Amino acid sequence: MNTISKITFNAAILFVSLSLAPSCSNSNANDSKDSKDVAEEINEDKFNREGEKDADRLNDAYVTGLYEIKASEQAVTRATTAEVKKLAEMMIQSHKKMNTDIQDLATKKNITLATDITDELNRKMDKLNEKNGLDYDKEYTEQMRERHQEGIKVTERAADKGEDADIKQWAAASTPQLRAHLDMIESTHNMIKDMKDNEKDMHSDKNHTTTH
Repeated sequence: MNTISKITFNAAILFVSLSLAPSCSNSNANDSKDSKDVAEEINEDKFNREGEKDADRLNDAYVTGLYEIKASEQAVTRATTAEVKKLAEMMIQSHKKMNTDIQDLATKKNITLATDITDELNRKMDKLNEKNGLDYDKEYTEQMRERHQEGIKVTERAADKGEDADIKQWAAASTPQLRAHLDMIESTHNMIKDMKDNEKDMHSDKNHTTTH
């Protein structure tokens, strides 16, 4: 290969390398984002600042609902107590209905929704999966309590500070439902805590008797 050919060949390789580099970088960046991040970026391009906030709140509620359904579907089979199984069944039915309402509203408002739970919520699922017996029931009710507390904050903000009238109406109607769920969760959680305490006391008494 003569000198001119070598220069041309090397220049071609450099051009291809530079052309591919941004593409690979963008691909890696997208791979690191969960579907909620992607949806938020799409909505950012669609709406003004206030409209984007409405979309984000709707997305927050939807993703939380997806998580509560996913965790509850598992709890129906893995929970130890009948009370937690019953709670999980109620959560599935109620949040499927609530998420369907959110989907209808998002379609009406041209809001893009996430397609799955976030990486953070996947980690919570992993933590839940590590538990067994009453520890599983306790962890499930604790996570449901935390999600509903956050969900209530989201719907309250949407009802008070939202720009879109339909989204404000949805939020105002959703808050009482979430509060009713939270009351049931708190009651079930306290029951599981009492059972755990009794189990611990019985184990302690048994060890005390054995040593004597």
